Amino acid sequence: MEYKFVISSLNTEKLINKLIEKYSIFNLQKNNKYTSFCCLKKDRKKISKILQRAGFKSKTGNFVGFFKYFKNIFSYGIICGIFLSLIFFLINSFFISDVLILGNVNYTYKDVVYVLEQNNVSRWSFKSSIDTKKLQNQILGIKYISYASVLIKGNALVVNLKEQLTNPEVVNIGAFSPIVSNYDCKITSVNLVQGTAKVKVGDIVKIGDVLVEPYTVDASGKKLSVQPLADISADVWITSSIDFFDKKVVKQRTGRVISNYNISFLGVEVYGRNNKVNFDCYDTEELDKYVSSTLIPIKIKYTNFYEYNVLEQDINFEANKQIFVEQTRQTCLLNLNNYDIIKNESYVITKNYGFNTIAYTITFNKKIC
Repeated sequence: MEYKFVISSLNTEKLINKLIEKYSIFNLQKNNKYTSFCCLKKDRKKISKILQRAGFKSKTGNFVGFFKYFKNIFSYGIICGIFLSLIFFLINSFFISDVLILGNVNYTYKDVVYVLEQNNVSRWSFKSSIDTKKLQNQILGIKYISYASVLIKGNALVVNLKEQLTNPEVVNIGAFSPIVSNYDCKITSVNLVQGTAKVKVGDIVKIGDVLVEPYTVDASGKKLSVQPLADISADVWITSSIDFFDKKVVKQRTGRVISNYNISFLGVEVYGRNNKVNFDCYDTEELDKYVSSTLIPIKIKYTNFYEYNVLEQDINFEANKQIFVEQTRQTCLLNLNNYDIIKNESYVITKNYGFNTIAYTITFNKKIC
């Protein structure tokens, strides 16, 4: 932190030299009327006493940098702002400022509002006085409501609803498709919203099996066509298999190479060396290189032919088993999303003539509809 002195005297050279010997003095400036300099905050009182004993009168000393604004925090405006912020914080911490009722509230809105009023829940109610579990159970007891959740999010009370379909217009629509499984899995939870569930917790399901049929049955046994809706979670297992052969074919360069090149100007070949390539097996590599400025574009194209032999190499599966298992695992992980939670991993190795097969299985839990 810096402190600035302004002295209304011109003959200050000796004084300044004396101060420099003991203290950190910087930003020294002089004009026809004043001499000014800066010092550290910790030295300002000592320097002020030295100036007084020497008979020098200093003009107003000021803090420079951030500290000169520090006194502003005691202004009335800042104090009011802090007070208002404190009030806002208390409101957010202890009260709800809004009540949100979400969902298909075609004919149950008034009933839900009545339940909230009976429990003295409204805007500016204390958060601690609201029993969300009790509210949820009472709202579930309202006729035509099949699902309800009540929670406090921030400073708002949020009521989520799902209503049963009672509109007779849905009878015999017949335009909805059932919900089917996209996974081989084991059902772990079923929360039916509308439709007819065809699975229960613990069922083993294969890809393509029906989870929810697009209809409900009324009291008279008549089927009503509806859009199937449900929250169903399951333990899903995904398997990846890779064959690892006992031998593999590799290329090994012999060290022999034939190099050709072509020189072109403005895209027209002007000179080249093209040796005949008499290798049975070879790799080809090309490289273009400009040898002049862009005003005279001369390009050389190098072409190299590397001879190689084809070799058959034995693979020790047992020595490399863990590497092969990890390769198969990484392939299996490609089928998962970042938020999928892995519950179990396993693999099976099958020995065949000339190769081994690794089947890696990952089990994870996810929402399947």
